[in-house]
Amino acid sequence: MRHFLSKLLIVALSCASVAHAKPGAQCIGLVLGGGGARGVAHIGVLKVLERERIPICKIAGTSMGSVAAGLYASGYSADEIEQILYTIDWKDVLNDDPPRSDFPMRRKNETLRYLINFRFGLRDGAIQWPRGVVQGQKLLLLLRRLTLHTWKVPNFDALPIAFRAVATDLVSGEQVLFKDGDLGLAIRASMSVPAAFAPTRVDGRLLVDGGLVNNVPVDVAQAMGADRLIVVDIGTVPATQLSMDSPFAITMQMLDVLMRQRTAQLLQKMASEDVILLPQLGDIGVADFDRSSEAIASGEAAAQLQIDRLRQFAVSPEVYRRWREQHRRVALDPPLVSFIDVLTERSKTSGFVERRLDNFVGAPLDVAILEKSIGGAFGLGNYERIDWRPVEDDGRTGIEVTPVDKSWGPNFITFGLQLSDDFEGNNNYQLGIEYTKTGLNRYGAEWRSRLDMGRVTGLRSEYFQPFGARGQFDIAPYIEYRAFDQPLRFNDQTLRAHRLRRGTIGVDMGYEFAGSMRIFGGLLRTHGSASSRNETRLSGGYRSETGGARFGLTRDTLDDANFPSNGSRTELLMYTDLDLLSADGAGQVAQISWDKALSVDVNHVLFGAHAQTSWGSPGLLDALAPLGGFSNLSGYGERELLGEHSLLLRAVVYRRLGDEGVLFSYPAFVGASLEVGQVYQQRGAMFGLQDLIYGSSLFVGVDSPVGPIFVGYGLANSGASSVYLNFGSLLRP
Repeated sequence: MRHFLSKLLIVALSCASVAHAKPGAQCIGLVLGGGGARGVAHIGVLKVLERERIPICKIAGTSMGSVAAGLYASGYSADEIEQILYTIDWKDVLNDDPPRSDFPMRRKNETLRYLINFRFGLRDGAIQWPRGVVQGQKLLLLLRRLTLHTWKVPNFDALPIAFRAVATDLVSGEQVLFKDGDLGLAIRASMSVPAAFAPTRVDGRLLVDGGLVNNVPVDVAQAMGADRLIVVDIGTVPATQLSMDSPFAITMQMLDVLMRQRTAQLLQKMASEDVILLPQLGDIGVADFDRSSEAIASGEAAAQLQIDRLRQFAVSPEVYRRWREQHRRVALDPPLVSFIDVLTERSKTSGFVERRLDNFVGAPLDVAILEKSIGGAFGLGNYERIDWRPVEDDGRTGIEVTPVDKSWGPNFITFGLQLSDDFEGNNNYQLGIEYTKTGLNRYGAEWRSRLDMGRVTGLRSEYFQPFGARGQFDIAPYIEYRAFDQPLRFNDQTLRAHRLRRGTIGVDMGYEFAGSMRIFGGLLRTHGSASSRNETRLSGGYRSETGGARFGLTRDTLDDANFPSNGSRTELLMYTDLDLLSADGAGQVAQISWDKALSVDVNHVLFGAHAQTSWGSPGLLDALAPLGGFSNLSGYGERELLGEHSLLLRAVVYRRLGDEGVLFSYPAFVGASLEVGQVYQQRGAMFGLQDLIYGSSLFVGVDSPVGPIFVGYGLANSGASSVYLNFGSLLRP
């Protein structure tokens, strides 16, 4: 027995000695640094490590490095991560809103009101700003989807590769190390670049990018127990004096200097046997995801330069095969959803979200449909983010949803600006200011008021309340006043206008079909007047008291309200006077509008048809059917042609200029339009297509932060022509 135990001890010591001495038996730690799109180079490094059969035992990452590290740790291969990267539409991911086609109809209509696509917060009389340009809604959903197979993993040491992500506590400035919890949320917190991405709140702490305190977390991997390290430092874009041309650029350069100093201190703690890789990324910037192939190649080249040193960590094909089998991603078996729990702590309108998600219980989890439903709720525009995760309760699997109201709300203000000038002394402006108070109850009620000044003077105040099992019904009482000048044209000569004024009080009730169609009906009572500003053939004034009912249908699947490339929008509206509401008139008015967008690559065409007609004797102000203006019988001034019936057909062709792949840019377009139409006093003349006017235009347009801006020239076959400077959509709601 003594002889046997002695031999056993010798064998054990020999094995331990061999295991310690042999590089392949060591625990190799991988450290991936932060740097935005430059971090794509990590994929190239991973590809070389796999090719050389180098197994990773521990992995730590910061910011973009935490993305690559977290996915690799969860079982993805380098090739799988590369394929994921190439399928990501970064312009879409970094735009929090879902596709416009998924917006609720109320939000779709908002996009046509000539307001900037941003709402400032308003609290205690002061303007409030969001904490980041991007809130990260789609980014978090993407990370949730990619890491869903790990939702039952108790801590990050139990992943196929032990993993750590580094973030920074924005309040204390301390390093926050993620070693357990929600993998997708940990990665999201680690890459919350200040100002660019909103901070992420986790366990009561406000977290931002880990690069502020530890951009290349060498010490973290050492603390995890790694024997040797492979460190990838992707650095930053080299700065020049000329590039520091703004306070923001100088601030970012200051942060880069501090980060580099901290990184240099950490790199000094590396052992001589450790390997550091420095991909030469040149001028690839933190947002240059369109140059991913270059970054990956740079990562491979950096690893190839150190290939002899890396090979000391290689193992035999058989050992690596066994390692790879143990570190492979396990496919997710979609669980049956037994319940949905919508948390209420961080949202005043959690009931609105709950109604949108009540059809998932009792069916297997379908992530794509769930994300689409969450996107539809997020598209209302009142949420900073809506997160979800699977949970277990008493052996049942459910979905926990966390809606988070915008931190700069719940009261919002936004602005709109329109200008038009024909460069012949006829110009006007339109300024809109809209105030919205949200969160009036948990089901999404809001109160909205708008003030218009300029060509149209107006004030509208509306209370909106959704109701029904899924919030598909709504009721909206409102009060409105509008006043504007209506130009009149006689014998091809435009004379100064009448001033039209109209006050309305009413209520609408609607029903929405799956976010793409809405029908509504309402009652309204109006007081209108018209008075001449100068001697015209319509001298004197006009007053009317009308009351009636209106019915409408809108179907909208357009992908964009400014320069659409696909989808369509159809609007039908019917108004009838009612004796019950003491109407002066006794008639009906019908309007129809249809727009259809098609595209091939960067070339787009927008077809449109618009018509209005009336029966009986409706009030004069109800029967107005104007035409004129850019792409609305170009060559004439805005609303210059007036009749009781109108018809317009048009086709607008436009081509996008520049590189569509650039993340942050304002698209520019060049285009032309052809239009045919006319206004009539008799419906029969309209149906007979008598005396049609043909118009056309050439234009350049820019989709700017304050809305579309057009500069163009319009010409009609009657000889009317005009040069346009216009703010406003190609659509004409």
